[in-house]
Amino acid sequence: MTMQTLVAAIQKYRLPREIGDPFVRHPSLRPASIPAFAGKTTIFVSAILVAALTIAPAQAQKAKDNVRIAQVQAIAGLDAYLDARPETYFVWNAVFDTLIVYDDKSGGFAPLLAKSWQRVDPQTLDFELRDDLTWHDGAKFDADDVVYTISYLIDPQVPLRFKGFFTWIQKVEKLGPYKVRIVAQKPTPYDLAMLASPDVMMIYPKHLHEGLKDKIEFGRHPVGTGPYQVSSLDATKGMFLTRRDDYRQGSRLKPAPAIKTMTLVPIPDPGTRVAELMVGNLDIARDIPVDQSFSLGETPGLKVTLLDTPGIYYLLMDAKGRSGKTQLTDARVRQAILMTIDDADFVKMVAGDNSGLKRPEAVCKRAQLGCDYSAKPPAYDIAGARKLLAEAGYPDGFDVQITAPSSGTAKLAEILAGKLRQIGIRASVDAQTFAAYRDKQRDGKLQLLVNGWSGGGLADVQATLDLFFSASAAEYHGMPQFLDLARRSTGEMDDGQRRATVRELLDGVTAMGYIVPIAPQPVVWVHSKEVALRNEIPIADWGLNFDEISWR
Repeated sequence: MTMQTLVAAIQKYRLPREIGDPFVRHPSLRPASIPAFAGKTTIFVSAILVAALTIAPAQAQKAKDNVRIAQVQAIAGLDAYLDARPETYFVWNAVFDTLIVYDDKSGGFAPLLAKSWQRVDPQTLDFELRDDLTWHDGAKFDADDVVYTISYLIDPQVPLRFKGFFTWIQKVEKLGPYKVRIVAQKPTPYDLAMLASPDVMMIYPKHLHEGLKDKIEFGRHPVGTGPYQVSSLDATKGMFLTRRDDYRQGSRLKPAPAIKTMTLVPIPDPGTRVAELMVGNLDIARDIPVDQSFSLGETPGLKVTLLDTPGIYYLLMDAKGRSGKTQLTDARVRQAILMTIDDADFVKMVAGDNSGLKRPEAVCKRAQLGCDYSAKPPAYDIAGARKLLAEAGYPDGFDVQITAPSSGTAKLAEILAGKLRQIGIRASVDAQTFAAYRDKQRDGKLQLLVNGWSGGGLADVQATLDLFFSASAAEYHGMPQFLDLARRSTGEMDDGQRRATVRELLDGVTAMGYIVPIAPQPVVWVHSKEVALRNEIPIADWGLNFDEISWR
């Protein structure tokens, strides 16, 4: 790497002027070749140049078979039941296993800890478990572990952030040493999807978890059945994972990993992540602004990979009039607003140029079970939008506020505001914290909302229906038929009939102009060219699974 490249990077990414700032706060992250003192910009540049010349290149990491990944947030304990964050889920899926896995190519499910299952009746599932597996500590895996884990999750005395994931389960029973029965409260078409989701239900070892008075202790010393085991975990220093070479339950859907070891290092500052990538101290990083990410991809030795996810960015409008903005209760006004959305500008904002990604057509994706639709959002048409607005009685437009709960959604909201001004609607952007946005939502004060939705991390449409079409503070449509269709789909066990019900619901939403996707929600990864990433199984919040990482 040349001096010109590094100096340009430091200027472009506005890295800290004093080297002591990020590295003193995180001394464990300080490269060995960079001294622990505060200096001016010239010293900082010199230090990075020294590091570039002395730190082993990516080929050396390949020889060690160790991939170094930046964490946006530190992990103090690996337990997504108690700490539900993207970083936690990524490692959780590497260390633990679900009973079954989802195959988005076939739309069905495949074995993992369970080797087979049968639906006894609409409410009952019996699982035959594998009898040849052990936990990372050598203890035998059996039915007691499954019964214990599910009993823990459904126990009303156990407080969990996402307790609603498990309320569909009535009880779990042990039928034999390697056989369990799960009974639902009522017919539940998404039961298998819940059991297969790596974001919902991992099985824990009874012999280690049950006796802990403070369950958070388990996450500090996690033991699973997954393809990686945790060799060390420290909130400051990060986490070290070692491949388990006897991972018997692996398949195409959750294969034995290609990488021997993974080092996950907490680096919350994006500028520091950029610097560490450029000097060769990291192999993979995310959560760097899109434009900067693609510029980094032009740097020798680095590459950018854009991975799609089930997530979307969407626009929701107060069709019910809860906020007092009566103009939005007119369907013609809402349609005029939708006609200002130019797909290219919004997609470019989240995915850069030439990504190949397209604006989604509905709030779910057909790869998810139960999702279907036929109606599409209206096409971009500024002249047509002005005409509709005039027909509705607002030829001179009106004032409206767009709420955006994050920095990323605020940028999309600014684009939308610019589009609306072209038809006379004077839009302002109210960038909020997530907590403040929730208060505003509950108080019925949202006029327009630009937000992101992950799809719930499920291979099923259910989480999306629960978010947008349940009787809750999130409801701004005022259409009882939407609530009825959502309730009907929740109990429909036949997939064809369920999709037909969801199609009727989503087509009605599009026709009404209530919620419309404005952009996909990909994750942009910057990584060493020695590392290959793929995205064959897109049901994941990060758009990346541990087993999708390999050496070139």
